[in-house]
Amino acid sequence: MTMQKLYLSLKRMWEEQVFFLSKNPRIILLGDSHTNAVFRAFTSREQKLEIKYMKIYRISKVKNGNNFGDIDFSKVLKKIRRLKSKDYVFSMVGGNQHAIFSTIQHPVPFDFFYGENSIADDDRGAQLIPERVIRTHLTAGIYGRDGLTLRALRKATSAQLYHILPPPPKNDSNHILNNHETYFSNAEIGSHGVSSPALRLKTWQMQTEILSSLCNEIDIKIITVPARAYTDDRFLKAEYYANDATHANRRYGDLILRQIDEIVS
Repeated sequence: MTMQKLYLSLKRMWEEQVFFLSKNPRIILLGDSHTNAVFRAFTSREQKLEIKYMKIYRISKVKNGNNFGDIDFSKVLKKIRRLKSKDYVFSMVGGNQHAIFSTIQHPVPFDFFYGENSIADDDRGAQLIPERVIRTHLTAGIYGRDGLTLRALRKATSAQLYHILPPPPKNDSNHILNNHETYFSNAEIGSHGVSSPALRLKTWQMQTEILSSLCNEIDIKIITVPARAYTDDRFLKAEYYANDATHANRRYGDLILRQIDEIVS
């Protein structure tokens, strides 16, 4: 081990000790790729909030043969077990089921009714799928992997536990087509094209409804999308786009930090 690595290792150990010995409320934010926006905001020089004693962890996973994240889930559980009822855990687990399902244009265009949203004018020729079919598919995914993760978090800690809903979809189909993650490239989004914005929005809305119900069942509070991040028709504003198909940027992360600050304060 080089001297620099040894120094960084000792520094991290010291910071952990200071964090867990603090008498102030401690904050742990954890999750998957959506944590990146908050991490960038938290470590930015422009970050002017006085949030102290906060740790942000991205859970380790392998995607497309590459390792992402910085901590195993088992270690996350050990950390949050050390927290008390005055402390806070914020989850950004999962969040992209809607995008996996509804971003790429299916060879047979489809749509569904949901709430007040009718079939989009430009999709009148789409195959109409019963709402329960879409709901069953999304419920299975959300109550599966993410549900197991959220239940494990709830069981592991006496801290106040919140789940942060994922950002809404982007309305700009050209942005998605020209800026997307490896998953969509491998699924040949360039050949198939992008689905309609209306379909993407409805699928995200259904996901957030199902996810909110799950969290209510297991005593996890919900943090909704910041109001200023929405367009009038409920998509993500372009100023909060990250340079891909599904994620938000540092400015959006700053809005999340402000929500966390209001809760903790």
